[in-house]
Amino acid sequence: MAYLSSFDISSYGLSAQRYRMEVISSNIANANTTRTSEGGPYQRKDVVFKAIDFNKTLNEKIASQNNLLEYENPLDDPFLQENANPAIMSVKVDKVVRDESEFKYKYDPTHPDANEEGYVAYPNVNPVIEMSNLVEATRAYQANVSAFQSAKSIAQSAIDILKG
Repeated sequence: MAYLSSFDISSYGLSAQRYRMEVISSNIANANTTRTSEGGPYQRKDVVFKAIDFNKTLNEKIASQNNLLEYENPLDDPFLQENANPAIMSVKVDKVVRDESEFKYKYDPTHPDANEEGYVAYPNVNPVIEMSNLVEATRAYQANVSAFQSAKSIAQSAIDILKG
């Protein structure tokens, strides 16, 4: 049962990185948007991740669905851990925040969104930074795919051993 948690952890990581790539793609697509439905230019967005104690959630679910005995320290050694559950952390998207940095102003008095002085406010999106963030998110996504495939390979090997 606990073995399947590796699939869950990888899938949480895949979902979080996929959502981050969607937000970065939105930033790149709106890099020149000077007017939004909220008024003003597009504001860059960023994703904030939050670590969740997957171990606690998993063990509560296992305990509620099974009739297992409580773990006891067989040697009464105070340096041993209190339970046999390994620390497993996972990730989820906590929130999407807007970048509050200044907009870029360019002089273009013919633009329909120009102010009285002739300057147009452009989004605070730097395409170079967005591309580097996209590469980072892609690498993290690939790492989660590799972890998922490794767990799948281990499961397949275990099934092959049981087949004989």
